[in-house]
Amino acid sequence: MPWLSSALVVDSCVEVSASARLPLPLAILLGANEVLSTADQQLVSLVIDSERDTERVVRYLRGGFVDGAVVVSAREHDALLEAMQRTTLPTALVGRPPQGVEMPWVGIDNAGAAAAVTQLLVDGGRRRVGIIAVGLDRDSGADRLAGIRAALGPAFDPGLVVERPLYEYAAGRDAMRELLDRAPDVDGVFATSDAVAAGALEALLAAGRRVPEDVALVGFDDSSWARRCRPALTTVRQPARGLGATAARLVLDQLAGIPAGPDGRLLPTEVVTRDSA
Repeated sequence: MPWLSSALVVDSCVEVSASARLPLPLAILLGANEVLSTADQQLVSLVIDSERDTERVVRYLRGGFVDGAVVVSAREHDALLEAMQRTTLPTALVGRPPQGVEMPWVGIDNAGAAAAVTQLLVDGGRRRVGIIAVGLDRDSGADRLAGIRAALGPAFDPGLVVERPLYEYAAGRDAMRELLDRAPDVDGVFATSDAVAAGALEALLAAGRRVPEDVALVGFDDSSWARRCRPALTTVRQPARGLGATAARLVLDQLAGIPAGPDGRLLPTEVVTRDSA
């Protein structure tokens, strides 16, 4: 029997540290590996963190070393996806494809989930809601911001949006400091990931703000950050392992000759209410 392998490519936009017990990409990887292992496929993990990485990974994928690929967190105008569209390698994306890219994909309704957790802030009487918007060159960041805007309606204030490129703790801390400088009267904050929200919480507490009495705070992912924060974070739980598993099945289907169209599959999310909002 020939040796079969599939690649999981993470287009890096997150902080992976020992203090975050199970970052989202790792949970996705474990879900994919569970399905691929059952099919006697060896998972190979490839991380992209620079243009040089992209070029090397493209050469690797084109070199016949793997039978399929799962791509996580692709950017707009992503050179990797542009190159992969010119190959016949069975591929599935975790996350909605950028405009102009047609590939099988699985994801969540980022806009709907963000709107739902933002509504908790609105229903709680928060009128000055700040947003730490991260990864706007990806479907996750752009769609979450769109969902927040929809939920806030006329109360949405572009001046209360602070942008950062990476989903990381330090980004949340520094962005929260900037937001407090801009708007000391902010009374609610949506941070578009739990790691970012944890950093924001540090900055709020250091500034003497009580959470949630003075400022309600919500995150996204329901990662270990959400449970370890004090107060624990209200957030959105997304099925990270399920995303990886579904993407892996999409690749296996293609390997078995089952056609996969460009229509995506959306997995359910859940708002988890804790003490921060």
